[in-house]
Amino acid sequence: MNSSGVAASMRDLIVHLHRGNGAQAETIVEDVAEFLKTTMLTGTDPDNSNTQRAQQTMFALDEVRMLLEQRDFGGAAAAARDAQKEWKGSTPEASA
Repeated sequence: MNSSGVAASMRDLIVHLHRGNGAQAETIVEDVAEFLKTTMLTGTDPDNSNTQRAQQTMFALDEVRMLLEQRDFGGAAAAARDAQKEWKGSTPEASA
């Protein structure tokens, strides 16, 4: 997975949540979380924009995970949109 893969996975996640497909949504959450963890661990500088973006996205993704456990697909979809905004909104291209 790469940065654009995260964006595509977030879109897929939102679709699966709207359809109530919890099993597929959980798989996507785990895949994205693994990528974000790797990004945070390989970041040499915690103040690096990529590391911060991964951390903020992970916080939002944790909320998705919690809501999925409660089977609150609507809430999880809203949290997934927040995670998607964190990932997209913090990119250097978005501030240019």
